Amino acid sequence: MSPAELPRAEQVLGRADLFRDLARDDVRDVLAIGRARPLDAGQYLFLLGDNADEFFVVLAGRLDLCLPITLHGTVKDVRVESVGVGQALGWSALVRPYRFTLSARATEPSEVIAFARVDLQDLFESEPAIRFAFLTRVSEVVGTRLVTFQALWVRELQRAVESEARRTVGETAEGPG
Repeated sequence: MSPAELPRAEQVLGRADLFRDLARDDVRDVLAIGRARPLDAGQYLFLLGDNADEFFVVLAGRLDLCLPITLHGTVKDVRVESVGVGQALGWSALVRPYRFTLSARATEPSEVIAFARVDLQDLFESEPAIRFAFLTRVSEVVGTRLVTFQALWVRELQRAVESEARRTVGETAEGPG
């Protein structure tokens, strides 16, 4: 990250949940391995299934985390979550098999800080306190995402059961064919 970009990035990361347990010098150590990446509105940062080599924090703008679903032969992005300034995305870069489990698309002009997995691993090896604080917060992000998916899955199961119940009641009302 360039020296000119550091003050704004340090301010954003210093307030972000992911970095709340890190000392100011530790935040600077993490920023030293980051690279700013601008995104145009509508531009994808990554796609479902891509190799996850980088972890990201939103510096400016907003990104939607989407699950691509094929409906009637057309792929449609279903928004699962929206992330804004100071929020993290791309935790798949830290967990095997290192594949993104959603797609991420900028909903407006945005900027993220990208952290290469290899660089993070080197930093974590040399700074165990940073590793502990960082991975504890990433675990919270993963846990929150799992709860979100569970709620979506339960809602979809409820719809399927209700639909089946209506179909069964309709067949019963009509009697044997």
